[in-house]
Amino acid sequence: MNGPTTDDVRAFFGAFLNRMLEDRGQHPLRDLPDDYDLLLSGALDSLAFVEMMMSAGEHFDREIDFENLDPEQMTLIGPLCRFVSAQLTQRRSQNGPTGSLPPFG
Repeated sequence: MNGPTTDDVRAFFGAFLNRMLEDRGQHPLRDLPDDYDLLLSGALDSLAFVEMMMSAGEHFDREIDFENLDPEQMTLIGPLCRFVSAQLTQRRSQNGPTGSLPPFG
């Protein structure tokens, strides 16, 4: 069985972002296009980005290693989701199942 898909990771990130936005009294996101930049959009600052990645690791019960991710692509939702999904799928095949996903949308 495979690990979380890119869409699963996008759903997790979307739910995380919407909680952050709602906490600040902002409207939730309805869509996360591949070119959505998490930092340039103002949705997250660098500390919140780190918090989101730590939450993803905890949620999926896997460590996410960013050593091979291009730093220029790190804050773009499409490349980030594909990278994290690949990391989690690879680690899942070595370590077992992942957690359940929150709703997004």
